[in-house]
Amino acid sequence: MNLQGRVAIVTGGAQGIGRAIVESFAQAGASGVVVADIREREAEDVARSLGQAYNAQAMAVPTDVSDSASVEAMVQATLERFGRVDILVSNAGVCPITAWEDVTVENWNRILAVNLTGAFLCIQAVIPHMRARKYGRIVCMSSEAAFAGSYVAHVAYGVSKAGLLALVKSVAKGFAADGILANAITPGPVDTPLAESLGRDFWRSAEENTLLKRHASAREVADAALFLVSDRSTYITGQVLRVNGGADLA
Repeated sequence: MNLQGRVAIVTGGAQGIGRAIVESFAQAGASGVVVADIREREAEDVARSLGQAYNAQAMAVPTDVSDSASVEAMVQATLERFGRVDILVSNAGVCPITAWEDVTVENWNRILAVNLTGAFLCIQAVIPHMRARKYGRIVCMSSEAAFAGSYVAHVAYGVSKAGLLALVKSVAKGFAADGILANAITPGPVDTPLAESLGRDFWRSAEENTLLKRHASAREVADAALFLVSDRSTYITGQVLRVNGGADLA
């Protein structure tokens, strides 16, 4: 799968699934890769490594996806450097462990602001530029929690991830005529720092609840994202790709 001539923004690109995605895009020959992350130093390190490992044109942009001004600045920086935006992977998210009795309106709103509103703001910011070129690929990183609800994480986590599924369907319906495809990925357990933060008991039970009895690697999820933004998926939009090791069948 070849991304030559394409410019991609990946939010939350400094670690975990996001980092695997920017690496896969760079390896696929993307003309520009934007590592957008609130962790500025880590994003700069990743962008530098893409240039060294793949000779990729990569740029780090410090971005708080919950802030509309920050998102607009991210897109503007991309346009100034690369002149276009072809691909958006909305991957940034938070997943705090919060018991029901500790849920507040404030921490509920914060999770929705990052995980769901953040994706909306990013999509809203890139859509005009994609429409102008009659081309766009949008992927939102959801979760199997969209179907099963939150496990040990804050209740708003599963709610936000379910909202992403409706969001991509709405975008797919609204902009198909403009050559813009929008899809979602719902990973099951993935070997990332986020999964480790949920605890070893959760880790083991999550593996047992898959047919393959293991976590995915971040690269396995990244390969799904690469497929959805490539020219191998030109008749797929408004869909949910469940990269879950058969967890829904176990």
